[in-house]
Amino acid sequence: MKVFKEIYLKKGPEPYFIAEIGINHNGNINLAKKMISLSKNAGVDAVKFQKRNFDDLLLDGIILPEPTGYLSKDEYDIPKEKKWFGTWVYPDKRLEFSDEEILELWKYADFNGLDFIVSPWERKSVDFLVKHKSKVIKVPSIEANNYLFCEYIADKGIPTIVSCGMTTYEQLYKVVDIFDSVGCPMMLLHCTSSYPSSIEDKNLYCISVMQKMFNMDIGFSGHGTGIEGTLAAVTLGANVIEKHVTLNKNMAGPDHAASMEFNQLKEMVEKSKNIIKALGNGRKYFLKSEEILHKVLTKKIIINCNLKVGEIITKDMLRTVVTKKEGGLLPNQYYNVVGKKTAKDLEKNHIITLEDFL
Repeated sequence: MKVFKEIYLKKGPEPYFIAEIGINHNGNINLAKKMISLSKNAGVDAVKFQKRNFDDLLLDGIILPEPTGYLSKDEYDIPKEKKWFGTWVYPDKRLEFSDEEILELWKYADFNGLDFIVSPWERKSVDFLVKHKSKVIKVPSIEANNYLFCEYIADKGIPTIVSCGMTTYEQLYKVVDIFDSVGCPMMLLHCTSSYPSSIEDKNLYCISVMQKMFNMDIGFSGHGTGIEGTLAAVTLGANVIEKHVTLNKNMAGPDHAASMEFNQLKEMVEKSKNIIKALGNGRKYFLKSEEILHKVLTKKIIINCNLKVGEIITKDMLRTVVTKKEGGLLPNQYYNVVGKKTAKDLEKNHIITLEDFL
């Protein structure tokens, strides 16, 4: 299997967690920094933002309508009326940071010990990430089957994570081939591109299918408001987890309602790590923690009749009973006892030992 997470992101069995701040900073750099700090406190490994260069993103001469909808100034600024997902003007220049502001946030993430990841939405933003030696590039779902754009990114050779909402397996085969053909490391994140996504639409068995189909790490990008989808994804082997975060899901802005608040993010990270511990290593053996109960409940093999030396022990001559006496054979030694000849006379209720038969 092609291993991406271990080589390019993080060693060890725990998932690599990405807090998708995205555009939930509402264009306010101070809110963005606050969200980076809270992401660190929640225990994630990276924060992710989005970047758009409008000159490269839009057709020449296009005139955008003025953005509509109120943007909350902070987590306490909650309007009474809500603008529904899908009704916001795209792209909204109010939500974009300048190159200098992106670099300032990048430096702040570094200071907090977090990886800084960006989803570029056009070529000039890709070039910006290449110039500043980004650790990885993140391709958003809407661009996953934009083969021209994927080729442009793959040619840069930077390890790439691709979310794959709104795609088919056939399309993803082409995407994987694009990166493989130029030797650019990549991995896929299973994703449902509805905001928020319902439990019924998560389709998490795709993770197992894609692991076998593409022979690679498969992660999960969640757009739900709960943690169930992520916990199930981790159980299925998703080792890179991306989750949209917000200071308050009631804030006004395009993605807040489909995002997770930071106390919930912290709970999700902790429970995901506990799931990894609980999954273990797949080997079945007698655990040290089981010794106490075993000592209390285990039985010993005894003779249920008098026997003479040289008699062959049959199953009808044996019982298993609870006894507080030390020594003797445990029930799992039954097949090492039955059919053996006695080495001496044995009385009824005698606890069998290895010395009792030839």
